[in-house]
Amino acid sequence: MSQPRLSVVTVTYNAESCIEKTILSVLGQRYNNLEYIIIDGGSKDATMEIVGRYKDRIDYIVSEKDRGIFDGMNKGALAATGEYVIMMNADDAFHDNKVLEDVAAFIEMHPDSDVVYGKAREILEYGNFITEPNLANITKKMAISHQASFVRSSLLREKPFVVEHRYAADFEQLSAFYLEGKKFAYIDRCIADIVLSDGTTYNNHIASVNELYDIRASRGENIRKERRSMICRKKTVRFMKTCLPSFLSKPLFRLLAKFYKTL
Repeated sequence: MSQPRLSVVTVTYNAESCIEKTILSVLGQRYNNLEYIIIDGGSKDATMEIVGRYKDRIDYIVSEKDRGIFDGMNKGALAATGEYVIMMNADDAFHDNKVLEDVAAFIEMHPDSDVVYGKAREILEYGNFITEPNLANITKKMAISHQASFVRSSLLREKPFVVEHRYAADFEQLSAFYLEGKKFAYIDRCIADIVLSDGTTYNNHIASVNELYDIRASRGENIRKERRSMICRKKTVRFMKTCLPSFLSKPLFRLLAKFYKTL
């Protein structure tokens, strides 16, 4: 395989504060055989005005009401013409301008790969951490990031994201590919900088955890004890964030984040 075509899909909704950062990180890539797709969910703010400034350099743009982020990602995958697709949503960015160049060279050396995945730098209020993906845990938790994964486009069309899953459709899809025996190949470099907002509501956070465990339970796993333990952990973290002053909580969470990815 020579110079594989890589499609980057950005899904947006009311992202005026961060969409330009993502666009510039994509358009700033040194790799030329790139397709850029933006799927907007019908933003009411200035998102599309900002996107419009770059329309001559974006291959496909649509703005219409959708069923949520995973519906938008499915639309992007259907529109993609590249051999591989990466989902780089609003507020996330490529780690540097050589990511696609390096990934393309890796794919040329490993042309039978179905999913090429790397590291991600997580940006949190209490520090930045480059996470080491652990494929052995992919059926248990979100062990690799979709923003750091290039998936063969034919697979995304064969098995789209389940839009009924509001939070964990990416876990369901990637873990299903693994269980089906698809070939995962690891590139030892950081792919993306991912902003993990602390503004996510507690209820949504718990709903996300429960949805992941529901998916695992649907596969016949006995997850009751593990689910209880994780919910207890989340409640403890919430209590600490609520009750501890920031000068105490931030150093503590920086320390804990070195050991636990899913605080």
